Amino acid sequence: MSQLINLLKVLKRDGVVVLPECITPDELSIMQQHFCSQLMRPAFNAWRGYAQTDRRRLMVDQVLTLDRLFCQLPLMPLIHQLVVGYLDETVCLQEAKGWQSLPFSDNFHPLHRDEWYCPQYYQTQAIPRSLKLGCYLDDVDSGAFAYVKGSHQHSSQGEVGEHYHQNTDDNEITKITGKAGTLFLFDPEGLHQQSFPNLSARNALFYHFFSPSVVLSTNFTQWGRFQRLLVDTSFLSGLSEQQLAFLGTSRLPSRDIPSVQHYRVLSTPMNLAVRSLNEAHYWFEKIKAKVLRK
Repeated sequence: MSQLINLLKVLKRDGVVVLPECITPDELSIMQQHFCSQLMRPAFNAWRGYAQTDRRRLMVDQVLTLDRLFCQLPLMPLIHQLVVGYLDETVCLQEAKGWQSLPFSDNFHPLHRDEWYCPQYYQTQAIPRSLKLGCYLDDVDSGAFAYVKGSHQHSSQGEVGEHYHQNTDDNEITKITGKAGTLFLFDPEGLHQQSFPNLSARNALFYHFFSPSVVLSTNFTQWGRFQRLLVDTSFLSGLSEQQLAFLGTSRLPSRDIPSVQHYRVLSTPMNLAVRSLNEAHYWFEKIKAKVLRK
C-alpha cells in the first residue's frame, strides 16, 4: 500500500512516474514476438500489419487482438489502482496501440500536449484528464520518451495538438530510458515528446485511459487517430466484472457513424489504383494456378 501511495503522489506531482518491474522475461519475449510479427508487412485491405503514420513511425493498432498478455498488462493491480486513483472509477481503457520509431536525428516530434478532447466544449469548464501507460519492448537509451515534470498542472484550456510546438530550450526535460519491459504512466496534458536523436529502431506500446463521458475532438476521431477497441474474446475468459469494465466492455455502444476525413480530389484516382491492383492480383493468381496445374 505504501508503494501505491508513493507512486500516486509522484504521478500527481510530476505528471509522470516510472513503475517497478512487472513483466517477466517470458511474457516480454512473447509480446515482442507478436508485435514484431505485425511489422513484417504493411496493413492493406484485410491484412493485419502496420500503418506508417509519418516518415519516422510505424503504428501497430489494436494490440489487444495479438495475445492475452496485451490485455493482462493494463489489468495489473498496481496499474489499475494508479489509474483509478489518479482519475476516477468511471475511467476505462480507450486505446491500445504501439509504434516502431525509426532512427532519426532531428527534433521531428517536438514538445506538445495531446489533442484528444474537444477544446471548444471545455472552454468554460474544467478540462478532462486522462492517463497513458507506456511500455518499452526494446532497450531504450536514445530516442527515449521525454516529459516536462509538472507541466500538467493547469486547469485552463491550453494549446493542444502537435501543431502547437514548444521550444525545448525553455524547458527542463526528463528522459525515461530503460530496459525492455520498462513501464511508465504519464498525463498527456503535460508537455512531452520522443527525444532525439533516436539511434536505432525501437518498439513501444501505449495504452490510453479516460472516461467514456468525455467529448472528443473531431481531429482525434475523424482522421483515423482514434479507433474503437477490438479484442479477441478468448482473452476475456476468467476476468471479473470489474476487470471487464476497466477494459471498456461496459461502455454504452456508440451510434455515431465515423466520418473519416480524406482528400476528396485524390479519392477517385486512389480508388482506381487500388482496384486496378486488386484486378491485376486476381489475374496473376488465376494464370499462376493454370500454369501450375499443367
